[in-house]
Amino acid sequence: MRFDYWTVRAVPQPMGITTIGVGVIVLDPHTGQSQFRFKDAHRALTDSDNRDAIKHALQNFKNELEQLSAPTEPLYLGDRYSLRGYLTFVSSHWMNIIRVDQVKSMDAANISEATQLLFDTLIGGQAQSDVKPGVRQLKREIRTVYRSFPELGKATVPDADVSVARRELDLNLAVVREDTVLELNQAFNFQVNSSATTRSRIDAWTLKIDKLWQEGGMLKYNDSPIEISKDHLSITAVALDPTTSAQQQNYERFKAFCHDLNVTLIASNHIREHAESLNRRLSA
Repeated sequence: MRFDYWTVRAVPQPMGITTIGVGVIVLDPHTGQSQFRFKDAHRALTDSDNRDAIKHALQNFKNELEQLSAPTEPLYLGDRYSLRGYLTFVSSHWMNIIRVDQVKSMDAANISEATQLLFDTLIGGQAQSDVKPGVRQLKREIRTVYRSFPELGKATVPDADVSVARRELDLNLAVVREDTVLELNQAFNFQVNSSATTRSRIDAWTLKIDKLWQEGGMLKYNDSPIEISKDHLSITAVALDPTTSAQQQNYERFKAFCHDLNVTLIASNHIREHAESLNRRLSA
């Protein structure tokens, strides 16, 4: 399979011409799936006068990558607001302490292998070890746990295609038995440094949930539409708990929304207990 990739370099000295490779970003041009890996800036740039500034700039850059990699609905959907468009822009315009090289291509069996190979070959050293788990990792974990239960696994529909008032509702999965939607499930990461981004996401999602309870929705399943009945439906949000006071404020805001909208909020370390309860319900 063919993958596009961008290498990321840091400038260790303000007036120097030397750069150090600190990360790689990989994009599957067919599916839009992306992965990235970065070195720990403090370990990689021990002799740099810019170490703290580079660490801060890299964190902001990674926040942008996370935002553009996640399934969102930005108000403006121009090319600049896609991951590829953003990387094309910064690779042509950034000439400061963080620089992104022009896109290149390579072949690998899958995107994980491509990312590992490129990082080991072009960047080297140890990947940053203290990166918090992202929402994509949480979604994969939820799906894996659900599929580990026999009845629940058969009823799990990943990337559920649900529309509410002609708008797509972002979901990780749905649980469907015959023609009845039993659960809609989404994952949220409150360990993101951008408070404004988190607020925008939870506001957009909860407004659609409110609309769903009022007007109902439709799930496209096996090429056939299933009307979502509120009588049998539960809506579940799984969250990575906040670690800072700013993140906690967004979490409390979301928790209040969930209470008002009859959404079950589950901590990420309680996924298995919830899945076990669902499996018992399906087995009854």
